[in-house]
Amino acid sequence: VSTQSTGYILKLIYNFRTTSVDHNYDAAIDTENQLDLLEKNLALSKQTTSSSTGIGGEPARAVDGNTEGNFYRGSCMATAVQQGVHWWSVDLLDAHNVGHVIVFPRLDYNQGKMLIDGAQVYVGEHEHLCGTIEYVENKPWYKVDCRGLSGSSVTIKKAAGYLQFCEVIVQAAED
Repeated sequence: VSTQSTGYILKLIYNFRTTSVDHNYDAAIDTENQLDLLEKNLALSKQTTSSSTGIGGEPARAVDGNTEGNFYRGSCMATAVQQGVHWWSVDLLDAHNVGHVIVFPRLDYNQGKMLIDGAQVYVGEHEHLCGTIEYVENKPWYKVDCRGLSGSSVTIKKAAGYLQFCEVIVQAAED
């Protein structure tokens, strides 16, 4: 392999790992998806687990406070190849009435739909369903209404395929 072709290969690898997201999605017109990030994040830095870990995507990365959507910048979680349900969970330590769970997807991959679409968000040990994420291209976050469901954990499950996302914010229900 010549120096010129090696440089070309390295450039291709580098370009594959850089993010160039066209954010045509306009959150300002999605009134049901507005965020108030001043509310406390009940999940921040809490203990996490997942069904498996793939490509270095440790489960704790999803509660590190960094919403960066580029997986290769080290702030996203990923499950590995496996049969059955893929899941991720955070232990909130105490029971809370959960208002919203906000999930920030991976944005650097053109097949992002297969990583988050159909994922279901649950609250508590008895897994009360909050809702299901429906993929929208370039959407920077998904806000799932948990309607005050009570529990000390939040779990995100996907029936098949990989599960990858970059941050989860859990907000308490308003009194």
